[in-house]
Amino acid sequence: MTVAGIVLAAGDGSRLGGRAKALLPHRGRPLLHTVADALREGGCDEVVVVVGAYGDEVAAECDPNITVARNPLWAEGMSTSLRAGVGASAGHSTVALTVVDFPGITAELVRTVLSAHQPGTVTLPVFGDRPGHPVVFDRADAVAAAAQATGDEGARSFLARNCDRVRRLDCSSLADAADIDTPEDLRRLDPDFPENG
Repeated sequence: MTVAGIVLAAGDGSRLGGRAKALLPHRGRPLLHTVADALREGGCDEVVVVVGAYGDEVAAECDPNITVARNPLWAEGMSTSLRAGVGASAGHSTVALTVVDFPGITAELVRTVLSAHQPGTVTLPVFGDRPGHPVVFDRADAVAAAAQATGDEGARSFLARNCDRVRRLDCSSLADAADIDTPEDLRRLDPDFPENG
């Protein structure tokens, strides 16, 4: 199997006061690098980053080995970014989908989820009782999830409709699943992060 890792990074960070989450500093570099490196080092053959609101700025931070998928419809919600990412990842049998505001992602987590994936299923990492990322799909399922998605829901409706095929994988010991949504969450990137900086 060949794997495309898709990073959804098109939002405008409105709940953060209008910041590109992909460009938030994490361990001395943009958060995007943490996520993309984890996908690549965890076994993804290609990394696709979907950009939108801060497209030029985020694309400028992507190294030459990253495929940039531009989503001009980003304001209509995550569903449009899912479609853009899946469309840009044609040629791969498997898709590992994640969001860019996941500083806890590691190569070990990605490798574990990919290794556990079985064709005909969707592999969903869970952290305690909380579902997380990266979610691993066969290509046909990724295409179907993108086609069915509306608004800001991403793959949620597809997972609900196909719950009998979703394999939940306990990854609680591998990562902190918390994401970055509000200024208070910035402390997850760095305890000394200036919320208004």
